[in-house]
Amino acid sequence: MAIFVHIEALSHVRQHETPWHSHSAGQFYWLTRGIFVIETEQAQWTLTSGSLGWFPEKLAHKARALSTVQGYIFRVNSMDNMALHNKPKICRIDFFIQAILQKLTSLAVDYPTEYLAHLTELLAYEAMRTAELSLCLPLPADRRARHIADELLEEPASQKSQAALANKWGVSIRTLSRLFMEQTGLSFSQWRQQAKLLTSLQWIDAGLAISEVSALCGYATVSAYIKAFRERFRETPRQFQVKVN
Repeated sequence: MAIFVHIEALSHVRQHETPWHSHSAGQFYWLTRGIFVIETEQAQWTLTSGSLGWFPEKLAHKARALSTVQGYIFRVNSMDNMALHNKPKICRIDFFIQAILQKLTSLAVDYPTEYLAHLTELLAYEAMRTAELSLCLPLPADRRARHIADELLEEPASQKSQAALANKWGVSIRTLSRLFMEQTGLSFSQWRQQAKLLTSLQWIDAGLAISEVSALCGYATVSAYIKAFRERFRETPRQFQVKVN
């Protein structure tokens, strides 16, 4: 049985940053507004409104609000719950999960602990069986490749070639390609595209025109951005914008 710990409101202004830390309890994040990025040593996880994120206990991470963020954090002891995975996951919130979350956040503080535990257990099973959303960006472990990854995340519209980036950070193109494939499971170009798309979510959430978002991400044409977005998320940027707002 999952041991219910407590629920707390999540509220951050845009660009709020939380430094590296970890928790003794696992955490579910339910965002009702905004874009929230949680970074571990291995990956970046982008939480959006309408998604539910799970992060196990003792996982070192830092976080940043890419827009005004509101929601809830559910802290649970996952050691007693075999349904919960020992790695992060972000899933879509369906009607049933939504109902559980709303019930948990509306209960009075004097509700029996056993009832809260049962609801949390049900939430855990539903979250773990629900398909994972494509909101994870794996990060390379190699220092040089990581510097390049960080630069591209900070400057998604950068037109620097792979050769120029490799030369800047003292690594050959061949080695850089190998590092990204071995350490992220993606080719350099695939990783760069995925980084652009995930970074673009903050501007879609902010209500910018799709043409502006496309330019901020460095796409040559709006149609190229829309095509890449649809292939990644199975919906258009406009459909995503309507959903989150």
